[in-house]
Amino acid sequence: MNKGSDEKTCDEWEIKVAKSLEEIEVVRDIWERMQRNESMPVLNADIDHYLSVVESLEEVQPYVIVFYYDSNPKAMLIGRIERRRITCRVGYTTIFKPSLRCLSVVYGGILGKPSDQTSAKLLHELTKTLKQGDVDAVFFNQLRLDSPQYHLTRKMPNFLCRCYSPVVEPHWQTRLPDSKEAFYKDMSGNRKRYLRRYTTALENAGSGLVEMVCYRSEDKLDQVISIASEISAKTYKHALNVGFRDDYLTRSLLTRAAKQGWLRAYVLYAGGKPCAFEFGIEYGNVFFPEHIGFDPLLRSCSPGTVLFIKVVEDLIENSNVSVFDYGFGAAAYKERFGTESWPEASVYIFAPRLYPIFVNALWSSTMAVDTFLKYVLNKFGAVGWIKRKWRGLLRPKSTTRSV
Repeated sequence: MNKGSDEKTCDEWEIKVAKSLEEIEVVRDIWERMQRNESMPVLNADIDHYLSVVESLEEVQPYVIVFYYDSNPKAMLIGRIERRRITCRVGYTTIFKPSLRCLSVVYGGILGKPSDQTSAKLLHELTKTLKQGDVDAVFFNQLRLDSPQYHLTRKMPNFLCRCYSPVVEPHWQTRLPDSKEAFYKDMSGNRKRYLRRYTTALENAGSGLVEMVCYRSEDKLDQVISIASEISAKTYKHALNVGFRDDYLTRSLLTRAAKQGWLRAYVLYAGGKPCAFEFGIEYGNVFFPEHIGFDPLLRSCSPGTVLFIKVVEDLIENSNVSVFDYGFGAAAYKERFGTESWPEASVYIFAPRLYPIFVNALWSSTMAVDTFLKYVLNKFGAVGWIKRKWRGLLRPKSTTRSV
């Protein structure tokens, strides 16, 4: 790694910053060793996954910090410098969308299980980077609320620069049993009846058998991407620009996953026509669903639930997966099938300059309003109804079914 500004020494601490793909390769062994020692390694923090993302995005600079104490690597921070839009929204309505140059720390991107002291050193180094003007903000993607990093980001920065009103969301997982019989044994009889009813309704709506196909090879990517794009275009997520997108990054990550044998691209067919999809990565003993969607015209048949159950069955019978990780955010199906969860929140630290502080004021204000409105609506039990109505307005209009 280059000397100079990329290497800093303080007491027994030595801090090295990798800002290029070549410099990252120098610390590959340290990176891989630290991630292997994590209690549950995360896909986003895998070095090759990280490099694929950086190489696929435009105007993105790698930024990886290694902290050494007495010449021994103690912790790593995995991030990238990018232009990031800070979305200030209430519900599904975007009020402002200012842009900042951010150092974005990937999910699971703090390795080495740093102690409180090491975490404080890490935050101090990031604060210095903000003061130097290299970036306008540091973004931590979904920190656990019980982590030292989260607590420090809430109290260490200047009060004008710290994050206010972060959205706290549960992160759900399901511990998969050893057999399908064990999975259904823990399921209530009422839920089993609903699942059978959904499958029957889907068969009737699709005028044929309901079946799932798992695609894993690279030569099937064009087919499954085309299916996902067609289904996703009908959903409200497409209107919000958060649905499945057939772009260079998506193709790059799916291609790499297929080459490494990690890809599991599931498609649900009703009467021979696709009605739902779920693409995920089998990383170690964990399955990470990356893209999901279903035909909204078949909503009453719950094709997403039918597919989810079939995916779980396949993972139990045909993989070494023992954990189904649902990713970020709350959802009714996650609560129904999840076996454990913990709270997380995304957090910003803003640079001590006028514009970043102004953006912080805007973002924190709209987040506070959004949180308050959700609290009030929750009291009246109206959140679910409003979400359904809003999504209905965003969903593209169509009078014909795809099955």
